[in-house]
Amino acid sequence: MDFIGYRSDALGAAVDLVNAVIEDPEGRVTDQLRGVLLAHSYRALDAPDSVEPALRAWARRLRTAFEVSTVQEAAAAINALLVDVSVEPHLTSHEDTEGWHLHYAAPEAGLVDRMRATTAFALAMLVSEYGISRHGRCAADGCAKVFADSSRNAARRYCSAACANRSAVAAHRARARARAASGLR
Repeated sequence: MDFIGYRSDALGAAVDLVNAVIEDPEGRVTDQLRGVLLAHSYRALDAPDSVEPALRAWARRLRTAFEVSTVQEAAAAINALLVDVSVEPHLTSHEDTEGWHLHYAAPEAGLVDRMRATTAFALAMLVSEYGISRHGRCAADGCAKVFADSSRNAARRYCSAACANRSAVAAHRARARARAASGLR
């Protein structure tokens, strides 16, 4: 499912950025952040380590849009993000290397500003199109990761198949213990 018609996976970049920071909230995650940037075509091979604090701060702010209970809360969280984003939409083809596509940040914008504009607009487009039914925090006990659901049935509740499987196994074992405790087979 293409949420925003953007050639890169901007929504996936938002999810991956938030999750990279969650995995190591106190330590340095430069390699993980660089991996996120490269995976989402931000041309970050030469990204200085100095962008890390800004990306970590942005990830924490993005997270607020995933931890909402109502569309109104989502709109407020995303509007707060959009207020701080400098936007200058334009078409680019990266000198004919990627085909024409839309960028939200100015051509001369730095890496952090491009990431901020793209991810904020991805979340805004997602919520404006689908409400809050297609993104959130993983439902698995003990998992703090976020997800965006691109499935047809909009039924995703977990960040990964691993979390979904662990939760299913835990629920099965809990039911088995309850049956055993009640004397049923």
